[in-house]
Amino acid sequence: MKKQTLAVVVALVSSGVFASQCFARPGVLEANVPFAFEAGNKRFPAGQYQIESVTTGAGTLEVIRQVNGGGRATFSTIALERHSTNSQPQLIFHRYGNNFFLYQISNGEGKARQLFESKQEKEAAKHDARREVAVAVQ
Repeated sequence: MKKQTLAVVVALVSSGVFASQCFARPGVLEANVPFAFEAGNKRFPAGQYQIESVTTGAGTLEVIRQVNGGGRATFSTIALERHSTNSQPQLIFHRYGNNFFLYQISNGEGKARQLFESKQEKEAAKHDARREVAVAVQ
């Protein structure tokens, strides 16, 4: 009886460990963005985000979610081949004054996805010089 109980306990603990690894969802990037930003036509507050690429029949979409469940949006993107020595996954933002716009999502494997420029970003570009800001992704 003790052996059966021990086997059940080991099985339950093992399944819990494997289930938690499954929920980590490989391919999902996580980033702590320390400033408010815009992506597409949506504004996001500073915070922890998950970014996931979802392949569809017509291409790839990027899904951005606040970890605390606050905001979520889906965007069409353009595939880019990055020829950079930086192999770290990162989010690249365009900064105009105090306004940040998500520009690119890099997976750290030489591939990146670029978001389309929004009307708000085009307007901001008329008034301020653009700077690129990178945020490391886990």
